[in-house]
Amino acid sequence: MTYVLIAPTRWPDDRHVRLDVVEFGGPRVGLIVSKAVGDAVTRHSVARRLRAAAAAALEDVDTASTVVIRALPSSATVPSDVLAQQLFSALGKSGLRATVSS
Repeated sequence: MTYVLIAPTRWPDDRHVRLDVVEFGGPRVGLIVSKAVGDAVTRHSVARRLRAAAAAALEDVDTASTVVIRALPSSATVPSDVLAQQLFSALGKSGLRATVSS
């Protein structure tokens, strides 16, 4: 995802969206991977796996959406395909995705 900074005229606007950031390429995604998940190498590994799963799961999500993903400590030992299934399921339950991948 690419962000381009422009001069803000007002912040936030009526929709409570920052006007100094123009978004291209999809929804905004934030990852929370705390120290409870493991050491720095483990946390970065989990973050990379979550980013890869999110890229596939968020293809059909509205580009104006903001999604925050919090990794639980068990995510360090769960296989990537299980993380992806859990992410698809959570997005389906949230209403951001029309269908849930199985």
